[in-house]
Amino acid sequence: MSISDLVERAFAYRGYVTIAGRDGASRVGFVYDRGPAHLEMYDEAGTERIRISLDDIADIAFTGDDASARAQRAWEKRRGVLESKHTSVWGDFEERPVLLLVALPIELHGVAAVLGGEARGAIVRGRIGGMRAVARAVGLGGGAAQVIAAERPRIVISCGLAGALRPSLVPGALVLASAVRDESGDVVMASEPLVRATRQALVDHAPVIEGELLSATRVAATRDEKRALAAPGRVAVDLESWAAARAAARAKIPWLALRVVVDPLDADLPAFAREPLRGYVVPALRHALRGPRSLLELVRLGMRADTAIRAMQQALLHLGPTLSRLGGQE
Repeated sequence: MSISDLVERAFAYRGYVTIAGRDGASRVGFVYDRGPAHLEMYDEAGTERIRISLDDIADIAFTGDDASARAQRAWEKRRGVLESKHTSVWGDFEERPVLLLVALPIELHGVAAVLGGEARGAIVRGRIGGMRAVARAVGLGGGAAQVIAAERPRIVISCGLAGALRPSLVPGALVLASAVRDESGDVVMASEPLVRATRQALVDHAPVIEGELLSATRVAATRDEKRALAAPGRVAVDLESWAAARAAARAKIPWLALRVVVDPLDADLPAFAREPLRGYVVPALRHALRGPRSLLELVRLGMRADTAIRAMQQALLHLGPTLSRLGGQE
């Protein structure tokens, strides 16, 4: 098939494609327009428009899910049969992916190792428990609703790092939310059967602490700030699980919030970690240059983060085989 024919097919395709360049590079995205000598595409994160000359294209692979074609197949399968009012408008349940929502690049790279994929911008695609899975870094506190609408998942898992609100929780401790609350007091309750099934899947792997997860609007960086947020039944604080849980609940999609403690209740975070940033490398280096005490503080934080990420990876690996059943429990 000629490159021009591939471009026409890519334009008609309703999913991501991978374009191999003659220079050996590849780009993943969605082709939204084409001309006689070029094509136009959005990158996989949906944040950049790219124009590529046809002369620079070696091949085009149709690597993404064609959602419209899948919906057509589902309609053909059901045609002539009265549809249950409970049937999902998003097509067959078995074809929908597991969606893992994180905030930070360090969390996304940790999840990538579990999915067997590679981070492309803010997205990782792979498999978990034998099923298709996608991980998306949505930043701190936002973006979950748009991602859920785009991915049409079978289940949403908010996973990543959290701060402890109980003195017994050490770095690497697993926290499973029975409910997620925001600072205004709004609560989204987790599905009790879903929480119970998750606990049973992980009980032989590591202790799991269940309770309320608070999603704050700013980093609780000091022991005093964390103690002020502590309350009976509340176990940890993060910045993004409430937005994910609310968006999933509104879309009538099962959800979990599985977090891993990175900073204990009585541990203070370095000053640079107290603000939500896109990247922490440069601020961390500046902090380390302040002196031996700052360098030691940074080393300790790195060790805690490494412990937490490894604990998150192990928990997801153990949870994977159970996910095919979890997505069907409301």
